[in-house]
Amino acid sequence: MSKLVFSFILTSAFFLFSMAHSTAAQSNNLEKNKKIAMQAVEWWLSGSDIDPKTIFSANYVNNLDSATNPSAGPQKRNLKEVEKEVEKFHSAFKDVKLLKIMQVAEGDLVATHVVIRANHVGSFMGEPPTKKTVTYDGVEFVKIENGKIIETWVTWDKYGFLRQMDALEFLDKD
Repeated sequence: MSKLVFSFILTSAFFLFSMAHSTAAQSNNLEKNKKIAMQAVEWWLSGSDIDPKTIFSANYVNNLDSATNPSAGPQKRNLKEVEKEVEKFHSAFKDVKLLKIMQVAEGDLVATHVVIRANHVGSFMGEPPTKKTVTYDGVEFVKIENGKIIETWVTWDKYGFLRQMDALEFLDKD
């Protein structure tokens, strides 16, 4: 009987050790994935200080919830197209700052919520520079594979953003 008890204890200890090790490894992967997702945010904030090819896979797909033109519907863009958007943003906005961040990770997905502030100093989406400071929030879900982002789903407060630039005055005429 003592051999059976010893065998049970040994098996249980091995199982518990394996579970703890697996949980620790998963936790490390989640933290690594959060860092990769944060690098994408930092790239957006900096505009050019980071090479996006170090963060995004060659077959990267960006899913934007909708254009500022509601009839456009959802957009899918590749890395080159996103790089052009980042350039346009940084030619129109300076002093871009991250005010808040919250991240949650599970498996190969990371959700990141940010609040960003920037000064509108150049033409953007057909709107002349207002010299105003705009603050907006956005949420991005990223899927990571082999240490690189392969796909993102993005939504942001485009109406609050445009309202701060006086681009939606027709909504304020109530």
